[in-house]
Amino acid sequence: MKKFILKTWLLILPIVILAVSMEYLLRRIPNDYVYKKSYLDEHSEDIQILILGASDTYFGINPIYFSKNTFNASHVSQPLEFDLAILNKYQNKLGSLQFIILPVSYLSLWGDLENSHESWRIKNYTLYYGIHAKSLKYYSEVLSNQLNINLRRLYNYYINNKDEITCSELGWGTTYTSDKVNDLHVTGETDAKRHTINNIFSDKQVNRYEEKIKILNSFSAFCNQRNIKLIFLSTPTYYTYRENLNAEQLNKTVETMNDFVKNHPNTYYVNWMDDPDFAEKDFFDSDHLNEMGAEKLTKKLVREIDSLAILEK
Repeated sequence: MKKFILKTWLLILPIVILAVSMEYLLRRIPNDYVYKKSYLDEHSEDIQILILGASDTYFGINPIYFSKNTFNASHVSQPLEFDLAILNKYQNKLGSLQFIILPVSYLSLWGDLENSHESWRIKNYTLYYGIHAKSLKYYSEVLSNQLNINLRRLYNYYINNKDEITCSELGWGTTYTSDKVNDLHVTGETDAKRHTINNIFSDKQVNRYEEKIKILNSFSAFCNQRNIKLIFLSTPTYYTYRENLNAEQLNKTVETMNDFVKNHPNTYYVNWMDDPDFAEKDFFDSDHLNEMGAEKLTKKLVREIDSLAILEK
């Protein structure tokens, strides 16, 4: 029996050593989550405008065009739950905060990161922000991703010297550029289908919707207590995306947000999904802007914020 146990350990030990080494090396790769946490740790007290959300704001709002100190703390596929978790983590350090910009997309009120094909992203909040996760696998790089993906990441960084930071100094995503052409007709159909919920009135989806509303209420309460303006934003989308959306899901989203801001002080809803100011050249794909579209959207948002400030005087 002792020999069997010894042989078993001799077989397992190299695998354990390899896994631990891989975990250590993977965690040392610079990435957006490490960068943004470090920035928030150091500069939270100075931030006047905080941008949260998913890829629509990550690629769509560039802080350099604001005159106020602005930081983009969004991440790709970041759901409202993690927006709130980041806000709660830094709530006592945001002494200069005047505005929060929070996107509300077609999927925001029903999305479920944990049960999606991008659930692996949860480990980034656990490992690099210190935000609690339900499953133990999200406390490990090795357990959260497929082996071939992790090997490619190790090769890219340690052999090709390519890190995983894809944002600017102020947190804006820099990779959706106009020199990369996507078919806006193809992405319009595929992205709309991917973001559409089969039945928003099922018990599961109603429960999820109610949880999302609780999160919005938490944001509103935080902002109301501190006299911070909370701007909900639906970013521009190309017509090929909009024409493939489910009317019930879209209308429920817009109606919810319009009703919400009517009943909550210091909240505003800006719906620019079908804004005619944005043309084909402004889009990276059907529901994301490129750098030219981001400049246009950000400058438009600056004017909106300035008008709110004037109205409050």
